[in-house]
Amino acid sequence: MKIDITEELQNYLDAKGRVVLNACPGGGKTTAIAQKIINLEKEYKSTYGNHSGIACLSFTNAAKDEINLTYNELSGQSLKYPHLVSTIDSFINTYITLPFYYLLERNFARPQILENNKRLDSFWKTKYKNNRGQLVDGLRNPMNSFKAKTNRSIYYQYLPSEIRLEPDGSYSVNGNAPSADKVDIAVFKKYCEYIKKWQFEKGLITTNDSAFIALRLLKKNPSICKWLANRFPHIIVDEAQDNSLMQHQIFEELNSQGLKNIEFIGDPYQSLYEFRDANPQLFLDKYNHEDYKGLDLSKNRRSPQRIIDCFSLLRPEAQRGIKSACKTDLNEPLMIYRYKADDRGEIINNFELYCNGKGYQKLKVVVRGNSVRNKMLGRDAQQKPWHNQLAYDLITAKIEYDDKNLKDAINIARNIIITLENQGLSFSEFGHLRAKLKTDFLFNAQIIKFVEGIPELSHTVTDWSDLCSTYVKETLNLDFDINFGLKKTSKFFTKSTRTEPVSDHFNRVDIEKTSSLTTVHQVKGKTLDAILIFFDERNHASNINFRDLEPDNDGFIKEKKRIIYVAMSRPKHLLAMAFPEKITEAQLKEKFGQDISIINLE
Repeated sequence: MKIDITEELQNYLDAKGRVVLNACPGGGKTTAIAQKIINLEKEYKSTYGNHSGIACLSFTNAAKDEINLTYNELSGQSLKYPHLVSTIDSFINTYITLPFYYLLERNFARPQILENNKRLDSFWKTKYKNNRGQLVDGLRNPMNSFKAKTNRSIYYQYLPSEIRLEPDGSYSVNGNAPSADKVDIAVFKKYCEYIKKWQFEKGLITTNDSAFIALRLLKKNPSICKWLANRFPHIIVDEAQDNSLMQHQIFEELNSQGLKNIEFIGDPYQSLYEFRDANPQLFLDKYNHEDYKGLDLSKNRRSPQRIIDCFSLLRPEAQRGIKSACKTDLNEPLMIYRYKADDRGEIINNFELYCNGKGYQKLKVVVRGNSVRNKMLGRDAQQKPWHNQLAYDLITAKIEYDDKNLKDAINIARNIIITLENQGLSFSEFGHLRAKLKTDFLFNAQIIKFVEGIPELSHTVTDWSDLCSTYVKETLNLDFDINFGLKKTSKFFTKSTRTEPVSDHFNRVDIEKTSSLTTVHQVKGKTLDAILIFFDERNHASNINFRDLEPDNDGFIKEKKRIIYVAMSRPKHLLAMAFPEKITEAQLKEKFGQDISIINLE
């Protein structure tokens, strides 16, 4: 693989110190990063020796893998020690939080990073007998001593999994201040302090906790900064537009304590993780700051101009100057489907057939989020026949297995089996056992057999409940009965449901290749041959729809529009979109131009 060294690229390859690279979609930032690592390897070996190297940190595993792949294509070999390509979270955990956690308090337990923060909520739940001798749900002490203004426990108002430490040491509810109408702020603070003290003592920390702890450790122990600056004298932060304030402060602390070469690379228009505290403005502030070298990659090497002009509609008019460096597929029109409620599967199959005829191999169908995807793939029931979540987890594992999503099926079933076979495990014991069994290949093979044997979803709700409860008990050799808690008839569960197949109550569409259906977040950073984007019929905050195809006039575009921007900028050849049929052909041509291909399936 050979790359074209433009003036912009050369400026970046030569830059050292504090650098910010603003790269447009398809600008070749991944190639630029890989080439820079190659250029620096020999120099850094002679300067720092065999035990210091370059750390390239990205936001997601997908972006990390892209960098490793591109490095391999350019150099003909895999990136090796002392250099590192990692996610930011993994870097913070591995090199700061986990090895130096003991410096917080000597009596703290060995830490584990929680994969699912919701485990923090379940720990405090318990059962007790009321005055009538009935077994009812309750909370462990001292949760009931922290009262909201309704005189109920704050727990029910603000779950432990929602409590977060901010860089200044204050507490928030997923980044938001608690409502003074719901809770006394002083009581809220005591509640948070108790939760976090208990977590840290037990070594049960979230990803956010880990970043907070890392920042605290670096500030109190400058020697850690100096050690890291020696181990990694050059750090490249990819997808930096998605960094949180906490992460930015960690890198600033490293920089102030000896790290001389720090780079931030990204595109603020592709920031999608505000729900995880991404703050693209911080990236822009660095780009415009005199202490940093602000550089650009402004030419799109991925897509023809027709596609660039389409996603540029979301940028303010003055910022639509991205030009294509491509010379192929200049005549492939935008493909637009108009769909009814029940023909999304047919549209997907039509799109995949068209792509196969064109030889497009890398293709994806994307939706706004997992809730929409799950409905299309049958993960969500139209009605909820059972009280027990176990029934839904078993069904989901079965569907994932049938769709050949083995990893997801195994992960779901592993949690089911561990829970049923190890009644009474403590909170931390469950986590450690799950981590241990995750790499037990024999156990994973047994999990696959277990999922294979789950009764087919063609059985009626009643029959499936009986068959599956018996199957689970006998297969796992349990000494207790399984009760899914089939609901009584109500407005949420009709009588006829009992005699209908389980599969009828999952909103599955007729999709032949379900592996192509995913979310925008899952394709971020990837280059595809073709993409089909589904726009929702409803104008809702959680959906993307036709109305969202307008730039924001009041400053930087909002995250929902950036989601569309990212999706539109992925393909090399074909951009396809699907809109509800209420969007007229005239509206579509006014928005995208006359030279588009509109498809109405019969």
